[in-house]
Amino acid sequence: MEKRGKVDTGDPDVTGRSWQTRFYHQINVYASSKLVSLLATRELARRLPDGMSAYNADPGTVKGTAINSNAGGLMRLTAPLFKPFAVAPDTGVRTVVRLATAAPAPRPNGGFFSKSRPTTPSRPAQDDDLAGTVYDRTAHLLGVEPPRRPPDRQPGAFPSPPSNSP
Repeated sequence: MEKRGKVDTGDPDVTGRSWQTRFYHQINVYASSKLVSLLATRELARRLPDGMSAYNADPGTVKGTAINSNAGGLMRLTAPLFKPFAVAPDTGVRTVVRLATAAPAPRPNGGFFSKSRPTTPSRPAQDDDLAGTVYDRTAHLLGVEPPRRPPDRQPGAFPSPPSNSP
């Protein structure tokens, strides 16, 4: 979903306020929030002490979630078409539970996982410089001092997950 997301690389909007002054499209806003989440997690993983991990997990479309029941516009009209493909909550949570409980910790740290496997996110979600900017901007808005990156975790030192391409 984040593949449709748009983030200004020079001034990433981590609050979502920029949608007040431009064309609002629910799917694009959702996709942009997913992209920002992937970037922030990527950078958080880079700054965590050894032995700690952070991940992004895609549960899929889960039955009973607000994304379909609270949707508006085109999403409200098309949501019933996707209902047969929605998974039960206990199925959707499997990836999250695996990431939280697996020993040793799954790799890559900071990765994006779907169906309990690493998944390659979009190219913008792999932008190390943008990830650092999103992380620092978020920390600033929260009023916290972000930890520095260890020297061995500078941009380019982060392995990408294996490609899903055949």
